Amino acid sequence: MLALPPTTQPALPLLSTIARLLSSERSFAARIHDLFVLLHEAVGFHDGRLVCWLRSAQAAGPREQFYTSDGWHDLWIDDLTELVAQRDGPVHTTIPFSKLLSHPAAGLPTEITYFGVPVTWEGQLWGVLELRADGAQAINATEQAFVNALLPLLAAAIAVEGGAGNVLTLPYHPNELTSEQNQVIASLRTELEAPLTLNALLKLLLDWALDSTGAEAGAISTVDHERGELVVQVHEGYTNAPFNGSELQIEPRRRVSWELGIVGKVARTGRSLLIRDVNREPDYQPGSPNVRAELAVPIIADSKPLAVLVLNSPRSAAFGDSEVAFAQALCSAAPQPLLRAIRYQSLLETSTQLSQVITSMPIGLALLDLQSRVLRHNPAWQHVWGVEFSGNDGPFQLPWDLVPLILARLADPMGLNDFCANGQSNPTEVQTTTIRLRDPHQELDVLSVPTRDSLGQLTGRLWLVSDVTREREADRLKSEFISVVSHELRTPLTSILGYTELLLAREFAPADQREFVKTVYDEANHLSQIVEDMLGISRLEAGKVKLNQWVVSMRQLIGEMTAQLNHHLSNRHRMVIHIPNQLPPAYIDRDKVKQILFNLLINAAKYSPRGGEIALSIEEPATLPPDHPHGRFLLITVSDQGIGIAPEDLPRIWERFYRVDNTNTRRIGGTGLGLAITRALVELHGGRIWVDSVVGKGTTFFFTLPIVTELVRP
Repeated sequence: MLALPPTTQPALPLLSTIARLLSSERSFAARIHDLFVLLHEAVGFHDGRLVCWLRSAQAAGPREQFYTSDGWHDLWIDDLTELVAQRDGPVHTTIPFSKLLSHPAAGLPTEITYFGVPVTWEGQLWGVLELRADGAQAINATEQAFVNALLPLLAAAIAVEGGAGNVLTLPYHPNELTSEQNQVIASLRTELEAPLTLNALLKLLLDWALDSTGAEAGAISTVDHERGELVVQVHEGYTNAPFNGSELQIEPRRRVSWELGIVGKVARTGRSLLIRDVNREPDYQPGSPNVRAELAVPIIADSKPLAVLVLNSPRSAAFGDSEVAFAQALCSAAPQPLLRAIRYQSLLETSTQLSQVITSMPIGLALLDLQSRVLRHNPAWQHVWGVEFSGNDGPFQLPWDLVPLILARLADPMGLNDFCANGQSNPTEVQTTTIRLRDPHQELDVLSVPTRDSLGQLTGRLWLVSDVTREREADRLKSEFISVVSHELRTPLTSILGYTELLLAREFAPADQREFVKTVYDEANHLSQIVEDMLGISRLEAGKVKLNQWVVSMRQLIGEMTAQLNHHLSNRHRMVIHIPNQLPPAYIDRDKVKQILFNLLINAAKYSPRGGEIALSIEEPATLPPDHPHGRFLLITVSDQGIGIAPEDLPRIWERFYRVDNTNTRRIGGTGLGLAITRALVELHGGRIWVDSVVGKGTTFFFTLPIVTELVRP
């Protein structure tokens, strides 16, 4: 667009009004009519005509003519129009009125001034604008400059109206920058020399493009050639997402195929494209009603598009030669800075991804230098050791700074020292060890590997510390399961096989046969109970056991169990039961509670091999442990005078297959499932179970069951 002389600066608002008029949605004829009306405010002329080719440029196709509302309509000289169409510049001449009319009527001027200019843009002719004024030497230089300034706007309006040239592939225009624009590009190049992140660089380019072209909105997307995609990086000025459907969604880091839309075409071809009216493109589906014109310019390095600058405007004539030239010059200044920023961004992304992986790993990682000082570590490093330390107080060194923090828990303090010393004396070797900690029990596998720099020189070691407590516990449980099950199954099976073999091999007296069969039956019943316990614990852990709760009298339930208990108690044991007369009923599953009581009472008998008193009492307690659930509960106590349980074994007696390892327990036997099942059944009722024990004096188990409330009474 041509710049106006200083004397015409007040006409700039008028030029802006004309630009809005020509890009409006009104009919083309109405817009041209109003154009002539507005033009009278800046140019003194009598009448005017616009000759244009709405179907194609370069004077090809049918000609359309638009006139001012009054004037000498039939007195135009078409030869002058053709002359203007063939020239690169305007025709400004004086014409005797007699050339227009052989016998001029009274009141008509003797001479008129003719001013005709070709309407061109992008090297193409779209029409001829002609103005006539009374008298000679009318339409001065200032008025001519104003007319020249609006020609690109008029050319764009003609091209858009005819549908010809709506989408233009633009050549590069390096010589069309004004001196002011060249100064802007020079300033921008200076700013681009600074080290900038990818987002900061693209934001800088977009801001310069918007400020210098007058575009209302814009975005820059990088091009991913490997995946054939565009990645939206920065955008500005959109109240609504301006691209959807076949176009880009303006969201940071959003990816879209470059097979879609004008931006994708620019990314594939590396050629600038301009859409004067997006509404005329069937494949273009703008998400914002404000978008009409769109300019897309690639940023190219080594013949390969790196990014695409997109500028949008609600004005169809927003992007003339000057704006296009500036946008292209802006993008031509950006390739090398953009390459630097992309490489830096790639390194930053790789570093961020690696950092996220290391930070999220449950394995403790620590990088050590050659003096065993911790240079950096991930969050899991402190967690696996159960300590907190910071480098703010100086370098943290292994093992000297670590051992004091975990000394109370170390089972073998010298083992850790020896492991570190061995790493110092053999810096190229890969080393492993297991560190065992107490209170709580913890096992840590440590892997120490040498680290090297880019030249292959040793720089220190990398420690990987894994908490394998659960894995080792799972291995222990598996071993316990195999050991217990094989032992517990072998004993009854040996009896069953032995007695059945005797019965098959020879004849016995009826009394002996009956005794043998009874033994086989008892051992088979024992096998059935082992299998039932295994199935029971599996169902409990899977949450498949459901309670069938009813209002039950505990006194009656204990009475039902007396005969069964007498069968399992020896004559060395004395059973003492204490149940108050006024005991509220419980809301329980009768069979499950019988199983709980049976397990505890049989355990009391088994672990009291010398006999003694086994006491069972039931009461409604005045107080319960602080961590007990709220509500009314019965407290059931089962105590014995047996061998007792050591304090270090008490926390683990509820584990599956766990059995205290001493001479007495090995002789007594058992699967180690009884207490695990008992605890699960008690907690399923909403109660709690706990234990007190003194080695050599006996053990007392306590558990609670819910009392019937008004809500559950039948």
